[in-house]
Amino acid sequence: MVIYFVTGASGFVGRRLCLALRNQGHAVRALVRTALPPDLQAAGVEEVRGDLLDPTAYREALTGSDVVVHLGGLATFGNGSAYRGANLEGTRLLLEEARKLTPDLRRFVFVSTLGAVDRARPDVCDIPLDESSPPHPTTDYGRSKLDAESAVISAGLPWCIVRPTLVAGAGMRRQSHIAVFARQAQKGSLIARFGFPGCMSVIHVDDLVDALATLAVHPDAIGRIFFAAGEAITLASIFDGARPGMTRIGLGWVRPLLRPLAGMLPFRLKAIFFDCLVADDAALRALGWMPSHRAAATVREVAEEQRYIGDASCPPAGWSLVTGAASGLGRAVAETLAATGRRLILVDRDATGMEDTARGGCKVVRIKCDLADPCELECLLARPEWQGDGVSEVFACAGFGMRGMFHQMDIGRQADTVEVNLASRMRLAHHAIRFMLPKHFGRIVFVSSSSAFQPLPYMAAYAATNAALLSFGEAIWGELDDTGIRVLTICPGGMRTSFQRSAGVLELPGEKLLEPEEVARTMLEALNGCSPTAMAGGRVRGMALAARLLPRKATILLWRHLMGKLR
Repeated sequence: MVIYFVTGASGFVGRRLCLALRNQGHAVRALVRTALPPDLQAAGVEEVRGDLLDPTAYREALTGSDVVVHLGGLATFGNGSAYRGANLEGTRLLLEEARKLTPDLRRFVFVSTLGAVDRARPDVCDIPLDESSPPHPTTDYGRSKLDAESAVISAGLPWCIVRPTLVAGAGMRRQSHIAVFARQAQKGSLIARFGFPGCMSVIHVDDLVDALATLAVHPDAIGRIFFAAGEAITLASIFDGARPGMTRIGLGWVRPLLRPLAGMLPFRLKAIFFDCLVADDAALRALGWMPSHRAAATVREVAEEQRYIGDASCPPAGWSLVTGAASGLGRAVAETLAATGRRLILVDRDATGMEDTARGGCKVVRIKCDLADPCELECLLARPEWQGDGVSEVFACAGFGMRGMFHQMDIGRQADTVEVNLASRMRLAHHAIRFMLPKHFGRIVFVSSSSAFQPLPYMAAYAATNAALLSFGEAIWGELDDTGIRVLTICPGGMRTSFQRSAGVLELPGEKLLEPEEVARTMLEALNGCSPTAMAGGRVRGMALAARLLPRKATILLWRHLMGKLR
C-alpha cells in the first residue's frame, strides 16, 4: 500500500484523485482548508486540515508519505499578487518540508498548467505546444506556476510535472471555461451564434486523474515535464455540442485575415481564432497512458449538467428532499416535483398524511420526522440517501405558527416554532451544503412568509422566525452565489392550506388566498432566475413595499389593528 499526500484534495481534480487512489487500495492523506467532503470521509481518506502557507498544520501527515501530489493553490486564470503567495510560496514551503520529512519519497508530482507556457505574441499557433515549447506566460497565474515549476525542479526531490490543458467533466465549477461556453450556447447568446475556428485541447477530469496515477509510479516519469492534453476541439464545435442545431455564422475565413495581426491581438481574442490552447501529449502517451474520453463527449457531459443546473424543471442526479410533505405547500411541491420525474425524499411528522403524496410513479422515500425534535432531525441527516448521488435539492416547506398574546401562549410550543421554522432549516442547510459543494451543484429553497417583512402582533414568534429565515437565506445566497448552489427564499402570502386553521387565523369572507399549487409553480420558475428572494402573490409585494415606506411604529400599529380582526 502506497501512502499519498494530496494537496488541493477538495477541488475538482483532487477529489476525484483521492477517490481513485482509495479505490486502488492506497492510503490517502488529504490537505484541505475546510472540512473534508463527505464522500472522501466515507472512502476512508484521512483529513489534514490546514493551509499550504502553514507547514505546522501538515508536517505530521507529510512525514512518512511515499508520494506527494501537489494540486493545491489558486487555480483560476487571472492577475494579482495573490497568485505568487498561493502558488509559489506554498509550493516552496511544501518542497522544503518534503526534503526534511520524507527522505524516502518516491515521487513529487506537481500539477502545473498550460498557462505556464502560453504563446509568444507573434505566434500564429500552427504547431501544438509540447515540452520543448519556450514559456511565455501571459498572466500572473501562469507566471506563478512557471516559477513554482522551477522551484520543484531545483528542490532535489524525485519530481515530475504535468501541465493539463482545459480540464472538464461533470462537477466542474460553473465559472470554468467549458461550463461557461455550454451555458452561452444553451441561452442562445450572441457569441454562441458564431462559429469560431480556434481549437483548444480538452481533457476529461477522469483522464487527468489516470495520468496523475501513472506519473506517480512510472519509473520513466522522474525528472520530466508532461502535457496532459486530451483532444483538440474548436470553439464552434463546443457550442454545437452544447446546443446542436443552432445556426452559426462560420468565421473560418477570418483567420487568414487576422494572421498578419496575430502579434497585436489580446490573448483571449487570439485564442478563439487561432489554436493557442492546443498541446501535444505524445510524451505522456508513450508511458502507456491513453485518454478514454473524446472531447465532444466531454462537452456533452458538461452541457447536460449545465442544462439541468439552469432548468429547475429537469430532474437532478440526486434526491429532492421536501419537508412538510403531508399537506399544504409541501404536498403541492412534492406533487409538482414528482411530475418532473424526480426521486423524492418526503419528510413530515404525519406519516399517514404522506402515504398518498407523490404516488405518480417516481421513486419516493417517506420519512416520519418531527423537525422540532433535534434527535429525530439528526436521524434524518444520517440517512444513507445523502451518500452517492446524494441530495441535490432541499425544499424546506415545513413550518407552523401560533396566534395569540405572546405571554398567554405556551412558551414551549412557541419555542418549537423557532426550532421548526428556523433552527431545523439551518441544520438541514448546513448538512446539505457540505455534500453539495464538492459537486458544484445544489438547490436549497426556504419557505418563509409575507410576515417576514414586518413585525406581526399576536403572531410575534412566527413572524420573527420568518424574518430571521429571510435574512439567513439571503445571506447564504450571498455566500454561495458562485459555487453552483442555488439558494432561494420564497415569501408567499396567505395560502388555502390547513395552516390558517391550525394557527388560529380566521379566513375573512371574500379573502383571496393563494392555492399551494400556484406557489409551487412560482417556486420552480424562480429557481431558474438568480434573485435570492421570490414573492408569491401580489399582496405580499404590497406588504413588502408598505414595510419599506411606512415608519416602523406605524407599521406595527397597522398590523396590530389588522391582526386584531382575525382573532
